[in-house]
This record gives sequence, structure tokens and C-alpha cells, in this order.
Amino acid sequence: MHYTQATWLEALLALSKKPVGIRFVLDQNEFDQSSLPEPRMGMPYCTAVMTATKGQSYKMDAAHSACIAGSRALGLSEITEEASSGKRHRDLGVYKNLCISRSIAKDMVYCVHRCAGIEIKPLELYSSTVPDVVVMIANPYTAMRIVQAYAYHYGQLKNIKMTGMNAICQECTSYPYEKNTLNLSMLCSGTRRVGKWGKDELAIGLPYHYVNDVIDGLKNTVTPMEQNKDKDRIAKRLAEKGLQNELTILKNHNYYKGAYGTPNRIARKKKACSSDRGA
Repeated sequence: MHYTQATWLEALLALSKKPVGIRFVLDQNEFDQSSLPEPRMGMPYCTAVMTATKGQSYKMDAAHSACIAGSRALGLSEITEEASSGKRHRDLGVYKNLCISRSIAKDMVYCVHRCAGIEIKPLELYSSTVPDVVVMIANPYTAMRIVQAYAYHYGQLKNIKMTGMNAICQECTSYPYEKNTLNLSMLCSGTRRVGKWGKDELAIGLPYHYVNDVIDGLKNTVTPMEQNKDKDRIAKRLAEKGLQNELTILKNHNYYKGAYGTPNRIARKKKACSSDRGA
């Protein structure tokens, strides 16, 4: 199931990295029994996500999380007064005064649970369990297609939340999980350093239960949304994955075909088309 989902996402989108599934493990015994390795020397959560985009899997608890901000966001550790008051980021010079810093701290959406740990692995590797959140790294074009696919089923994306801070942990994981919504992130300076993301990359986080609808939205919007060169790319990828008979793609068909031009020019085109049909 999850392998098929990952296959469709990789065929329909210009992804350079694997989609990643995040699963919260609330029970300590279940976490202990998980066969996934722990990062022995510790690792920031967003770095673990980066390694998962390349095929590596980890489980992580508070003792192995090398980023306190990520631990707070994911429900691995308590939120300190210094963080919730806004003092920490005011003192670091991230925001111009305590009032602004406090307002941002108050609006952070962290997981309200206390979990034993998390599993972080490529979406395709989930089998007997399902992830809670899926994180995808994308360029702006690919992010556009994901939003279009979401909108196909649910309408406008109305609750985007970002500050360029706590990007993978809060903007792409705890916020989508707690608010049951898709969210975009421009990433943050911290994760760009430790995750080594490209400057042309951003991230998308969404609850897992939206994945099938996003795939369906992508399928249904290939013809009206994609240009011919991208339709050719998608058709090639579908063929490589044995899915060429699963989707019909019409070239030279787009929602915007004939939509551009001055009113007079569009009127002349319509008149010419009517004359051709009449003949």
C-alpha cells in the first residue's frame, strides 16, 4: 500500500528525494520493540528526516534528539518557560522585541502528547503500520502541484503557517498533525545548515490520511495543469514503474488554453472557431 503510494508520488511529481513518513510511538514498550536503529551519537530530527529522504530509517527518543526545539515540537520533552515566554529568541536577536517574540512563541503549535519516541523512514518502507505525517521536500513547481492536488478535493489552502523557524519539526510535522492540515514551509536557517537542503528546496507536511486524495488530485489534474514537456516526463516515469495503463494523459489540453489575449483578440478567435465549425 505505502510502496504504491510512494511510487505514484514519485511518478507524478518531480521529486528528487523520497517522501518520508513520521510515526509517533506513544507506548514505551512498543518503542523499545521497534527494530529501527537509533542514532547512537544523537541527531537533530530534521537531519533524520533528511537521511530518510535518501533511504535511511531511524527511531528517536528524547535522549537521542540533538535539537531541543525539535524535541519540544514533537512532544518528546517539556516546553520551557524561556521558550514559551519568548525570551530565548528575543535574546538571540531573532525578533526585535519581547512582545513580537512572545506572540510567535504563543502561536507555535506543538504536539500536546508526550510520546515515547518517533519513527522516521521513507514512506515506501511502511508496511504493517502507517505513519501519522508525511513530509516531502520539493521545489516550488512541485509544491504548486501538491497544493493543486489538495485543492482538487478540499478547495483553497487557507491555514498556511510559517515563520521560517522550526521548519521540519513544527511547520511540517507538529502543526499538520495537531491541526489536521497540509502546510508549506520555506525551511529555516537551522535545518538548512544541519539538513544541507538546497536553496531551491522547500518542504510540505501533511497528515498521512490525505495522501491518497493528493495522489488522486494529481492524477486528475495532470491534463489541465501540466505542460506537454512535463506530461512527457510523467508518462515516462509511469512507464518505468509499470503504471502506463493506469492514467490517460491528454497533450495540448490545458485549462488556460485560449485564455490569454486582449478581449478583441479572444473574440476574434471565438468567431473564427465558430466559422470553422459552421463550415
